[in-house]
Amino acid sequence: MSQHSEASPDETPFDEANVDDTATSDGAGEDAVDEAAAGEPDGDADTDPGADVVDLGAADDEGVALVGDETMQLRDTVAALEARLKAVSAAYRQQSDEIQATKDRLARQASIKEEMRRGEVVGTLFEPVENLKRSIATLEKEGLEEQAKGLGLVLHQFMDAFKKLGLEEVPGRGARFDPNLHEALTTMPVQDKALDDVVVEVFDTGYRIGSRLLKPARVIIGAYSEPEPVGEA
Repeated sequence: MSQHSEASPDETPFDEANVDDTATSDGAGEDAVDEAAAGEPDGDADTDPGADVVDLGAADDEGVALVGDETMQLRDTVAALEARLKAVSAAYRQQSDEIQATKDRLARQASIKEEMRRGEVVGTLFEPVENLKRSIATLEKEGLEEQAKGLGLVLHQFMDAFKKLGLEEVPGRGARFDPNLHEALTTMPVQDKALDDVVVEVFDTGYRIGSRLLKPARVIIGAYSEPEPVGEA
């Protein structure tokens, strides 16, 4: 029998080289982990706790200032628009007043022109009508009543037409004497002081149309004088 027994097939021979390689690999892994740990920044040492903190008070102040500026701008805009509206309204009222004044002036001018035109028409026919009056008066004096009556109808038609055109009589008896309307033929003594310088008798009727005098009234005016004092007996 041999002194050396053969190795069992299930047993793995101890390899010193493999042990050394494994130890070396383990050491290298630990070194890599240490280097990786050393390369990472220390959170506690390098991180600033206040770096990411937002100053809410400053943000609120900025927001309030921004709103205040916008409010002031809006107020200025509203004030400017109100001033512009007032200016436009004043200009519109002024223009409306000027337009109305122009309309009134044109209306007055048209009325004056129309009055002058009517006055010219009546003035042209007025003297022949006055002659017709005189003819009627002559016929009545001569006792020709029928002829006078026929001409009187014609005269009445003329006078109606004249009145439609604006003809009116000048104020006569009882009116205050007006040299622009009356022609004083003479004076008549009156005892009533209220009749002084008043028309007391109309000799010939006057006529006017509007402000145009066609014929002055020929009148007699009253003249009052203070009674003489009676002497003592």
